[in-house]
Amino acid sequence: MRSLFLTLALVCFATPAVAATCEESFQKKGDFFNGTAFAARVQVEELTVEKAFSQLRLILAREGIKTVSTDVSAGVMKAENPATAFQRALPIDVFASTEGNLLNVEMIFTLPSGVTASRNTVKGYLCGALNQLLPKSK
Repeated sequence: MRSLFLTLALVCFATPAVAATCEESFQKKGDFFNGTAFAARVQVEELTVEKAFSQLRLILAREGIKTVSTDVSAGVMKAENPATAFQRALPIDVFASTEGNLLNVEMIFTLPSGVTASRNTVKGYLCGALNQLLPKSK
């Protein structure tokens, strides 16, 4: 429930008037005791939700991230960093929406309370994935 709240809170962030780079858009909300959510977003011209999710499935799979579900019509993709002997699976939510000829893609990585991760490491993974999205013409 807490991760759902954090996810919804991050989705409601105001979108800047000027497109920021993924690194500039990166945000961290929460703390060690209540759980943390990391979010980053990009805008890509001439890209469809379906094509973005198709690209992200492959990009995330190369990092060992499993895609759990995809709803192209709703613009939602659920993925997870698989569980290990020491850690439960960690959710990654992707939201995509069209604004004119731009596709806004936001990725949110949520950590439960008691789990920590380096801000720079998470930024590197999120933006590393999002910055690989290519327009459909490429």
